[in-house]
Amino acid sequence: MDGQRAKTGHGARRPLAALLFAAPLLWVNCSRPSARVAVARRAEPRVRAVLEKHAAARPAPPTAGSIPLLLVADRAASAPAPAKRPPGATVPPPQAVVSAAVPFAPGALRDVRLIRLRDGRGAAVPLRAKPLAAWPQGGSIRSALLVFHAALAPGERAIYTLEYGAPALPPEGAPGQRADAPGQRADAPGQRADAPVAKGAQVAAGAALDEALLPNPDGPIAAVLPPSWYAASQVSGPQQPAMDDRRFPGFESGIERGLARMSPAYDAYGMSCSGPHRTYYDGPHALYQRFLRNGDAARYRRARAEAVWYRQHELRFSPDRRLAVHVCEKEDWSPARPLSWHVLRRMLGQGMLDDYLLTGDPAAKEAVLAMGEALRLNLAALTGGTGGSGGTRGAGGTRGAGRKEDALRATERNMAWAMMTLASAYALDPRPEVLAALRGLADRTVAWQQQGASGAFEHDLHRADPSECERGPRGGSPFMTALLVDALMEYHALTGDPRVRQVVARAAAWLEERAITSDRRAFRYLWGCETDPYDDSGTADLNLLIVPVFGAAYAMTGDPRWIAVGDALADAGVKAMWVKQPKHWNQAMRGFGRYLGYRAQLPGHPAAAQRSAGR
Repeated sequence: MDGQRAKTGHGARRPLAALLFAAPLLWVNCSRPSARVAVARRAEPRVRAVLEKHAAARPAPPTAGSIPLLLVADRAASAPAPAKRPPGATVPPPQAVVSAAVPFAPGALRDVRLIRLRDGRGAAVPLRAKPLAAWPQGGSIRSALLVFHAALAPGERAIYTLEYGAPALPPEGAPGQRADAPGQRADAPGQRADAPVAKGAQVAAGAALDEALLPNPDGPIAAVLPPSWYAASQVSGPQQPAMDDRRFPGFESGIERGLARMSPAYDAYGMSCSGPHRTYYDGPHALYQRFLRNGDAARYRRARAEAVWYRQHELRFSPDRRLAVHVCEKEDWSPARPLSWHVLRRMLGQGMLDDYLLTGDPAAKEAVLAMGEALRLNLAALTGGTGGSGGTRGAGGTRGAGRKEDALRATERNMAWAMMTLASAYALDPRPEVLAALRGLADRTVAWQQQGASGAFEHDLHRADPSECERGPRGGSPFMTALLVDALMEYHALTGDPRVRQVVARAAAWLEERAITSDRRAFRYLWGCETDPYDDSGTADLNLLIVPVFGAAYAMTGDPRWIAVGDALADAGVKAMWVKQPKHWNQAMRGFGRYLGYRAQLPGHPAAAQRSAGR
């Protein structure tokens, strides 16, 4: 499996405005919080007013409102000698194309023409836009690409205001523009871009729809939103802004310190089909989770770079670019032959979906769809149906002679990565055949759990990895189960399948009652192994990957007891956190922010209280 056991080591809530000053606006140095606060206090009053206005808003996006959009210009790579010019003359910075992918919560926006942009002086900014993806349930916009021009000097920052929903009056004296710019007609009542406007009123023009619009995600100016907006949008699952996390400060400091001090550095690792590699547990997804919880340009740039690196180094496309598999798969692979196990876990659908929804890069969409199509066409072979050669597989995915098998049910992880890949594809390509394939995986997962009485997804532990269990015909893996629950929650967000509730609740009960160690500080690395009970807490760092199951159980059932269970185990996990290599950093980062997002829904939690006040 993962060789996890072989490791040798292991006040009052601040207002959101403070978060925005300290993280996305003026982040200076992760290891020097005093420097961040000092710089934040020097923010000009105009910027502070914009951010404090946003801080007072309820976190769930309403059907109309505004958000601060932070523009951050890269610092100049070098400083050329200034040209001679008359005394007192200034040279304005050049105009640059800026693009921003803006996510919206389900039901918040149905028409990109209802998006408007103002600069720091309140003047309307010409804007082009197009929808990137829609929420399958309800059809509202999940993410929209915005492109405009801005002029900032190297290292300069500016706060723009993004308005959405019904047209609003601009500041007094701003130039009047029509609200019925050509674009996409809204589908829902109250969302018409050509809604009547009071006679003589001046409004900012809505975005012009441009389906051929291309992004500039790596341009000289990055545009980012507050982390509270990203959290409320659910663009990558439930989240809680990092600086709103008062419960687990050790996680927040430890995860940043681990990345900064990693030696060799995270990006010094390359691609490996057998040894350590940097994208294990979906490095792009983990780094985008980090960005979404902080909302700053530096973390955006880092996550974006990792996504591009993955596509350049780890994906192989078919000649027509309809299919893509990991480069560790044999070059002569075809959909008639089952993908290797170690390839399934390197197909990073979540990270590529994050990259597309947060940048609009068509290369990311191409990767998501090509991996999804390869997996969809390979399902018959993977599950032992027609087209697959079958046979028993070991941990490396080698074939053996004999009966056909369902490789996806050989370990929870295999099913998890396959479901994540298909769910990501369906999020961008809601064709009936993609949905049918995704539902088919959910059907198999439900039936798999129901075949046993424990609540685990029982399988032969020895078959999965003989070196870790000599005999375990009906066992389970807690950390692999956590990956499968994560996949099920992605599936549920897209389809609303009511069966997910019971599956998640049963898995959580199994973890709490049977898979936990006797000291109740960790989970057994393997449950049901007859030759090794794995009853020790040496892998408590894996708790950070596993406790999101309890958060999901709370989200599905509304029972706060699951958060109490999760918190106790998360405390042990934070204490044992070991993030000295990319694999372990990714496994800690990829899910724990989602757990915090689940627990933020608790009654009495500040975020939950604000949601209730807004209803």
